[in-house]
Amino acid sequence: MKDNKVIIWSIIEGLEEIVPPQPAKKYIPEWWKTVPPFISNKEGKESQIKRNRGTIKVCPAIHDWFLQGYVIPMWCDLYIEINEDKSWFCEYSFTNDLMSAEMTQDNAYISWLPEQYKKNAVAMLRIDCPWRMKTPPGYSSYQFPMYYHFNPDFEIPVGAVWTDEYHLLNPQLIIKHYGVTKINRGTPLCVYVPYKREPDDTFHYEIKKRDEECKAL
Repeated sequence: MKDNKVIIWSIIEGLEEIVPPQPAKKYIPEWWKTVPPFISNKEGKESQIKRNRGTIKVCPAIHDWFLQGYVIPMWCDLYIEINEDKSWFCEYSFTNDLMSAEMTQDNAYISWLPEQYKKNAVAMLRIDCPWRMKTPPGYSSYQFPMYYHFNPDFEIPVGAVWTDEYHLLNPQLIIKHYGVTKINRGTPLCVYVPYKREPDDTFHYEIKKRDEECKAL
């Protein structure tokens, strides 16, 4: 997939023909499509003047959001089972040496969350993503969850990727409940929105510092 110098490709042959990344406008939520632009007025002309009858459907900010970036859909069926003792099981619908998953320790992220948010984050999984993304020099990509899709099972955390230098996409799954979670092939996982970043050396400094710290462990 190539669009205005943004290139997205897969390391699994033929995957582009099965569940390709799509412009975000292809994933407008169904509930949104049914929202009327205006609330019907049954209280007479005077009430119509006093009250704002517009719904969220006429909000330009939401319209513009649905046009931003590229959605990565789940590339296969994924079965996840997590127990309260943190034992877990994960299975893909196809076998591939490139596919694997691991659960991060709670103290890597979840343990530090405010208490009111921990109940909706029982585990974080890193799943190997077969997609790569390249943007022009000086352009990074924001990683956003699928806002307005209101998925009850999982969410992808917000982040930013220097996709001009680092092409691997690495969306991590925050699982919202114990028990079984099934993510069907084609389910939208997250959206990547390219943006032009301010020039600085922060990224290179942080990566070098992180590598040095890892070697010291």
